[in-house]
Amino acid sequence: MTFTEAVRSCLSQYAGFQGRAPRSEFWWFWVFTLLVEVAAFVIGTMLLAGSITATQVSGGQFDALYFFAGPNWLSAAVHLALILPSLAVAVRRLHDVGRSGWWFLILFIPFGFFVLLFWWVQPSQREPNAYGPPLLPAR
Repeated sequence: MTFTEAVRSCLSQYAGFQGRAPRSEFWWFWVFTLLVEVAAFVIGTMLLAGSITATQVSGGQFDALYFFAGPNWLSAAVHLALILPSLAVAVRRLHDVGRSGWWFLILFIPFGFFVLLFWWVQPSQREPNAYGPPLLPAR
């Protein structure tokens, strides 16, 4: 699955938690999410820097804390818009390796992320499982 196919698939299944997602779909969507969120942060920070008034500049230097921790609404909006499809593709990826989507909750215990990461990098099950047939042909 290519980058554009993965992004199109994830966004078309915006809140679709049923079915399976191959590794390529999962990882390409995470790359897309990272790129979009970094771009939104940079653009939002530049817009925020343009709105800083002269009273917020002391001694000719920016208040760095305000510059980086200020209200970056663009970044927050993009993050909120992408969180649901990101969760959905993560659950579908767990389905692809034969795990229930409820295993995603392991993220909230210490070191749970590493267990999820291990499952996310596993190859897809080649045979149909409880969540449907494999989406990509076996190599």
